Amino acid sequence: MKRFFEVCFVCLAFVSCGIKSDVRSFEAMNTFMTVRSFGKNSVAANSLIQNRMESYERMLSVTNDGSLLFRLNENPEEGIVVDGEIFKLVDFALCMAEKTSGALNPVLYPVTKAWGFTSEKYRVPEEKEISALLEVVDYRKVNVSVTSDSEINDGFRIRMDKGMMMDLGAVAKGFAGDRAVEILSENGITSALLDLGGNIQALGGKPDGTPWSVGIKNPWGGEPVCGIRIKDCAVVTSGGYERFFTDEKGKRYIHIFDSRTGYPVENDIAAVSVISSSGLYADSLSTSLFVMGFEKAVSFWKSSGDFDFVIIKNSKEIFYTEGLKDKIFLMTENASCIEK
Repeated sequence: MKRFFEVCFVCLAFVSCGIKSDVRSFEAMNTFMTVRSFGKNSVAANSLIQNRMESYERMLSVTNDGSLLFRLNENPEEGIVVDGEIFKLVDFALCMAEKTSGALNPVLYPVTKAWGFTSEKYRVPEEKEISALLEVVDYRKVNVSVTSDSEINDGFRIRMDKGMMMDLGAVAKGFAGDRAVEILSENGITSALLDLGGNIQALGGKPDGTPWSVGIKNPWGGEPVCGIRIKDCAVVTSGGYERFFTDEKGKRYIHIFDSRTGYPVENDIAAVSVISSSGLYADSLSTSLFVMGFEKAVSFWKSSGDFDFVIIKNSKEIFYTEGLKDKIFLMTENASCIEK
């Protein structure tokens, strides 16, 4: 699973001024999560969120032998049956794979597993092994169909070719964040801030109506490079500086892969933060834009235009989209606004 801690709280502490609030921290989906909500049902809502996050881990973990994905990966040709909620997640991941020309690839798991990023037993596979693995990472070969042969109403069967494996780590936390916000809203909560392993998601603003302020972590350490004022949106960051290994020759390999080559990405980007009203969309795009590299990422944004980003290049330059002009506060002079 993808684990990021790039986005840190700059201004999380808030005096509730008599408004009932609850802060709940727990481990789920292979990461540490914190939910802070304000309202009379905050305790109950946060409890429901924890239960939901833990259920997603049981379903979507690629290493838990009882999970849906583990069973799919063990027997891809027979496949598994999922409900409508999980179907929508899988369908979204496949659609984003198509939209990003494979920059996001939900069936790249055979490659990342071979490099040891699941077991943390890191290794550099031989060229022939990588070439063989690239034969089973074609997302277009995932088959999803409606099935009546199931106890699940409106069930969907997911099948893949032999040797294929699915990992939804690039979208799972964003998906979970959107569901958490729905739970909060259903319980009458209008102000909350969630940190789902570095995926920041805000429901409304602070209880006094002002925006939350979150910081974008400096990939090289030290103070955040900038902060962003947000309401009702997610901020999701991908970077190669949290999870990597170094071989005996001193070469560093990060955990974000190029599905065309089977190797970790090497380009001009140090980190990408995507800001969107949808946590799921932001999660998928943070990985995709990182894989694309700076020029293609900018072109993708210009053609789409339904999100904002902050990109930190290896040159330590910072670029942000024009939609953030009135929301971003910079902590460096080495920054430029990108306009359409």
